[in-house]
Amino acid sequence: MRVDYCKENLILKVFPTVGGCFEEGWSVLKKHFLILLLAIIVSGVIDMPMGFNQMGWDDSDSFKIGLASFKFLGFIYYLLVVTPFSYGVDWMFLKASRKKEPQFEEILNGFKKFLFVILSHLLVIGIVGVGFLFLIIPGIYLVCKLIFVPFLIMDKKVDPIQAVKLSFYLSKGYFWTIFGMGILSFLVIILGLICLFVGVLVSIVWIHSAFVVLYKALDDLHFEEACELAGISPESIRN
Repeated sequence: MRVDYCKENLILKVFPTVGGCFEEGWSVLKKHFLILLLAIIVSGVIDMPMGFNQMGWDDSDSFKIGLASFKFLGFIYYLLVVTPFSYGVDWMFLKASRKKEPQFEEILNGFKKFLFVILSHLLVIGIVGVGFLFLIIPGIYLVCKLIFVPFLIMDKKVDPIQAVKLSFYLSKGYFWTIFGMGILSFLVIILGLICLFVGVLVSIVWIHSAFVVLYKALDDLHFEEACELAGISPESIRN
């Protein structure tokens, strides 16, 4: 983390860095490892049917209709089941980063905000999809700018459009930090693969922890500024 002294408020302000987020994320991992690992495992099991949906099935004419139906049902399953569980896992990690003890049943919290979870995810898919249509770089930029949408949906009283706006402005000035964390995450996964299955699980927990540390830091530092830029009243959506 980078620490600056603010003379106006007479306080130290801590700004997130790539290495600092992963360092703090490791602390979160160590303190809450078992329950966060269990959440990742359960989320992976729930996501497992999507692997079968993406397999290279026979694409001959006699199978095309059935294959299209199977893939459509797979997308519905992903949207209505996998996505709420994923948002619930994000909430558990966010609680852990705030030094609160996450409860395993909170993995279902995504279903408590079911409509906003589904609509926000569809909105992000649509925006990022358009970005990738204009070559890869705009798509990567939008992925980085909208990375906080799930956290905002679970953490604040916001609707999907507000979550997209806030994520865009909350990440202002931190694109390269987020992008750098993405690169480092890839290297962490490779390291995990070298350590076989257990190493991959540890890597995933560590990466989740690092990104939630980044969100927490930016929420503490820039939430009111992001609300102002998005034209939203902070008092109306504080958690």
